Amino acid sequence: MLQQFTSLLQSENRPLTLADDLDEAANFSTYFAESPAAESTPHLYISVLTTWWQTSSLCQNWKKTFSRAPCFTGVQLPAVEGHTHKVNCVAFSTDGTQIISGSDDRSIRIWDTYTGVQMQVLKGHTDSVTSVKFSTDGTRVVSGSDDESVRVWDVATGVHLQVFYRHTRKVSSVGFSSDGTRVISGSYDNSVRMWDASTGVEMQVFNGHTDFVTSVTFSPNGQQIISGSYDKSVRVWNASQNLQVQVLNGHTLEVCAVAISPDGNWIASGSHDKSVRVWDVALGVCLQVINGHVGWVTSVAFSPDGTWIVSGSQDQSVRLWDTSKGVQLQMFEGHTHYVTSVSFSTDGTHIASGSEDKSISVWGLPTPVKPNQSIWTRASRNWIISFPERDRLMWIPKLAPLIRPFNTLIISNSGFIVVDFHQSMIGDNWVRCYTP
Repeated sequence: MLQQFTSLLQSENRPLTLADDLDEAANFSTYFAESPAAESTPHLYISVLTTWWQTSSLCQNWKKTFSRAPCFTGVQLPAVEGHTHKVNCVAFSTDGTQIISGSDDRSIRIWDTYTGVQMQVLKGHTDSVTSVKFSTDGTRVVSGSDDESVRVWDVATGVHLQVFYRHTRKVSSVGFSSDGTRVISGSYDNSVRMWDASTGVEMQVFNGHTDFVTSVTFSPNGQQIISGSYDKSVRVWNASQNLQVQVLNGHTLEVCAVAISPDGNWIASGSHDKSVRVWDVALGVCLQVINGHVGWVTSVAFSPDGTWIVSGSQDQSVRLWDTSKGVQLQMFEGHTHYVTSVSFSTDGTHIASGSEDKSISVWGLPTPVKPNQSIWTRASRNWIISFPERDRLMWIPKLAPLIRPFNTLIISNSGFIVVDFHQSMIGDNWVRCYTP
C-alpha cells in the first residue's frame, strides 16, 4: 500500500518530498525487519537508525531526536590509494615512522605510519611480492618475490640497487643483517641463501630443509640464521661456517613463520598446526606451546624487549601473547580475510598487520596491556557486544568496514567507518537517548 501511495504521488506530479520520505520509511522498515535487531529490545531498535546511511532530512531529524544513540562518527571515511590485491608482508622502519608493504599487485609501497600517506612505490618485480624488510639505517629495502628474485632498493630514489637471481623457485622470505652488509633469503627451492648486499655476490647456500623454506631471519648479532619450513622443522645455522647448529622439531604441520627475540635467546615459530611455539636457542628445547588461534599461524614477531609475541592467522585475527607464560594478552579483530603478516614498531607501542583483504592496519597497544581490555567486539550475526560482559550494544550491517578498538590507522582502498559510544545511552538507560 505504501509503495502504491508513493507511486500515486509521483504520477500526479505532486511535490516529491513526501514521496521520498515515504519511500525511505518503507526501505528502513524492510531493513529493520530483515536484521537481527528486530528480535531484540527497543533501544536496539533505535540503534538500527544509526546504521541507516541515508542523508535525507527525515533521517537526520530522527537522528537528532535520538541524539544519544550510538552513532557513526565517520560514515565511509575516504579510502586511500592502496594495494589492489592482497597484502603479503608488512614491516616497520627502525625509527617507526614508516611502514613498508608488499603485495600480489607486484608493488612495494612505503607509508607514513601516522597518516597513512603513501610516500614511495617501488616497482620492478614481475610477480607477487612475498617479503620486505628495511635495513637498520632505513636507507635500503630488500624484497623477495614469486618471480624468483631478491632485490635491494634505495628508499630515497625508489631505484633498485641489486637484483639477485640464483633461486629456482619463488622467494618466500628475506632480511638484512643488522649491520646491513648481508642479505638472507629463503625459497620454495628448499634452500636458504646469503648474499653480499652491496655486490650481489652469493656468499653461502644452506641446504638441509626437505621442503619449502617459508621464513628466514638473522640473529641480532648476525652470527646465526633461523629458518622455518614446510618440512615442519625450525633450523638454526652458523652464518659464517655454513653449519647446521640446531634442528627444532615439534610442530605437527608446516612451519609458516619464525622470529628471534632481540637478545637472541628465544625463537618463536608459527605453524599450520595453529600453534605458536617458543624455543630456547642454546638448548634447542621448546619452552612454550601457545594455542588459541583457530586457523594457520602465518606470521610471528617479538616486541622490542622480547616480553611479548604478536601473531597473525588465517582466522583473521592478530593476537598478543606473554612470551614467558604463553598467556593471551589481547586479540585484535577487524581484518575481513586472512592475516598474512605482523610487525612490531621499534618502540613497542604499535603493531602493523597486512591481510588478504588488501588492507594494512596499525594497532595501538593499551598501556599497560591487560587481558580483554577491549570495551566491545563484533560477535556472530554482526552484533557489537560489550566485552567481557557480552551485552548486546547494537547491530551493524555485515558489510560495514568497521574500525575496532585499538585500530589507529587503516590503509585500504575500501574506506571504513567508526562507531562512537562515548555519549550513548545504552542498556537500561536506553530511554534517555531521546532528546525532546
